[in-house]
Amino acid sequence: VFDLDSVAVVPPEVDLSEVAALPMVGLTALRMLRESGPLPGRRVLITGASGGVGRVAVQLARHGGAYVIAAVGSASRGDGLAALGADEVVVGLKGVGDPVDVVLDTVGGAQLVAAWGLLAPGGVVHSIGWASGEPAVFPVNSTFVPGASRTLRSFGDTTAPAADLALLVDLVAQGVLRAPIGWRGSWRRLGVAIEALRERRVPGKVLLDLD
Repeated sequence: VFDLDSVAVVPPEVDLSEVAALPMVGLTALRMLRESGPLPGRRVLITGASGGVGRVAVQLARHGGAYVIAAVGSASRGDGLAALGADEVVVGLKGVGDPVDVVLDTVGGAQLVAAWGLLAPGGVVHSIGWASGEPAVFPVNSTFVPGASRTLRSFGDTTAPAADLALLVDLVAQGVLRAPIGWRGSWRRLGVAIEALRERRVPGKVLLDLD
């Protein structure tokens, strides 16, 4: 049994199987960007941008009027991100010059620390993933900086998603948002899909067809 605030109607013109890959990553990106305040003209850094959350966040941030910087682990992982709306695609964070106002970090570890160091006064870092599996060690006094307060926030709230799911589906219907499907095939090829995920060859989500 589902509560009515947990479901949304998918119109006939939208591929139901496509938006099946959208709910968790879409809700995460949408809600974090919303909690960042107005986006027009602000610099938004998205780490792990080739993943599911990252690819949705790039599109939503650009749609919201932000200047979008997509950070990836290798040049090949950056393929297609400019077409989704990234103004810059960088490998690692050393290529990020000016301070940023908002960070959506899915990597954690040393990259989370580096992202904190790039934050402008009044900016916010959303820690929404820890793909690195490494600890984040902040240098002494690195969280004490003069000026407007910087913020490090966590994410885990996917409650009452109906309205936001409907918004995401509507953006797909308008052609503003594409679901981040990086591999699609029969569920009978699950082993192939798992291998592709382990080898980091999937830009986004895996979608299995129950044929």
